[in-house]
Amino acid sequence: MTDDALTFPVDPPKHKRTRAEYVMYGLGFSSGLPFALLSGSLGVWLTNAGLSFGTIGALSWIGLFYAFKFIWAPMFDWIVPPFARTVGRRKAWIAICQVTIVVCLFGMTFIDPRSNIVMFAMLGVAAAFASASQDIVIDAWRIETAEDSKTLDRMSVQYQMGYRLAALLAGAAALLLTDMWRTVADPAAGWPPTVIILSIMMSLSLVATWFAPEPLFRPPVDATGEMDPATKQLRSRSAIPVAAGWAISAAILLGFMFYSLGNPSASFAVFRDAATPWILLLTIGAPLAVSFWLAKKPGVIEAPMRPKSIPDALFERVLAPMADLVRRYWLWAIPVLLLAMTYRIADSIWGSFAQPFYIAILGNSNSDVAIAQKLIGVAMTMGGIALGGIGVMAMGRMWALVVGAVLAAVTNLLYADLAYGAAWTESFLYGSGIGEMLDWLIGGIVGWVNSTGATVFQAVTPGPKINQLTLVIAMENLAGGFASAVHVVWLSSIVNKRYAAVQYALFGSLALLIGVIFRPRIGEYVDAVKDLGLEAQAARFADVFNLAMWIGMIAVALCFVEMYRQRQEKAKLTMKADAAE
Repeated sequence: MTDDALTFPVDPPKHKRTRAEYVMYGLGFSSGLPFALLSGSLGVWLTNAGLSFGTIGALSWIGLFYAFKFIWAPMFDWIVPPFARTVGRRKAWIAICQVTIVVCLFGMTFIDPRSNIVMFAMLGVAAAFASASQDIVIDAWRIETAEDSKTLDRMSVQYQMGYRLAALLAGAAALLLTDMWRTVADPAAGWPPTVIILSIMMSLSLVATWFAPEPLFRPPVDATGEMDPATKQLRSRSAIPVAAGWAISAAILLGFMFYSLGNPSASFAVFRDAATPWILLLTIGAPLAVSFWLAKKPGVIEAPMRPKSIPDALFERVLAPMADLVRRYWLWAIPVLLLAMTYRIADSIWGSFAQPFYIAILGNSNSDVAIAQKLIGVAMTMGGIALGGIGVMAMGRMWALVVGAVLAAVTNLLYADLAYGAAWTESFLYGSGIGEMLDWLIGGIVGWVNSTGATVFQAVTPGPKINQLTLVIAMENLAGGFASAVHVVWLSSIVNKRYAAVQYALFGSLALLIGVIFRPRIGEYVDAVKDLGLEAQAARFADVFNLAMWIGMIAVALCFVEMYRQRQEKAKLTMKADAAE
């Protein structure tokens, strides 16, 4: 036997994590905590405090900061923050955002939203803006710090792990804690101490920022040197009216939000009829019209231009991706864009009322919602995403898209059934045996935890009510996960690789705008019968869910239009190929 035969394979050296990779967990946590708190748990806080559904809908507008953060993202390349020479440019911006978030969240705990909702909302708006801005800088820091593509992939995963942990704490854990500390006299009493704890945890993210290595900041290179001066001028001038329109729309939304919070007599119905058409025209109609004009201008879209101003940024992030879509599809771009923006609208138009509906109308506790939505519901969403991938392979992209749209629309009827008394849900639960399984699962876990003396599940009430909620949320999240997965697959097939990231961001942002802008009107519709009791408000919510189902059918119809477009496009390509032969 030779010496070679005794030689064993040498394992490849294990990857040694860098300081940036360890820090990434903390920065991901720093991004996830304020988003989960401000976009989700804030609604429960207001519900426990007894505020109206109209107020909850109005405050949901702060979520638009996260959707449209790409507009002011270039500003963090233009403006030098304080202490940039001491700690580094990116780190200074991250730290400023984190301090702002902590101060605002901490300040919100000292304000009773029932007595000073305007100041409470101002702090929420500032926290949401700082949180969205922090996301921008952390994304830039991650990309600039990664040494290669593999390191970037690892850091992205680490970011998501920190982000999901923070979302779990600001979601499920926060709801459980508030129930532990609530009082009979004040159901909202548990929120200030809970948010103080979350603020302290958020402040610890500054440690991650301090230890984060500052990447070498490379000022953006002006890529306009070879651009024709007339083209450069045309691009800049086309973006100015769009920038003005978006600025006016933002001012109207924020202005009316604060006005309505300070004046209970303000009518969202009047706002909807008077302002909403103009807002949609300025934010969607005007850019689309300009895009049709730009699509016929050769060389205007292709020439790269590094954003140096808000109009430049809007051109690169709104007009260029939209004009590219118009140039490729021309009039077909309108139904394509409508489908991209309305595919998930059946869920988004009432999304901010989900937890308030569970608690204020159905009578579930915060802890019930934590179990049903934040734990079991999240697992079902992941399962739905997996089923969406299987559905695309089994049915094909377009038929899976149709099925996803139908499921997303029809599952609204499950919530309508809950609002009407859950007759069908109850019958299905115990006719299928799922009810007994949930009794065993939820009752067993809660009973075991309570038997240890722990009080974390003391407000969870096993039985029919939480089983009904869990079943409906599970089915809706399963359908939502499926729809989300196939929607991403379809979007991937229509976006231009050059504009993939910005087209994804644009479509998602405009879709959220359409869904969010009508939420205060929904809240006002439900509030109109609050003097008649919970049953009347539940009936109003049932109307909302039924309407959402029919609105979802618009997306189903657009799916068939898109299917027809793709068949026509395929037929034309086949004819061209035959003619070439």
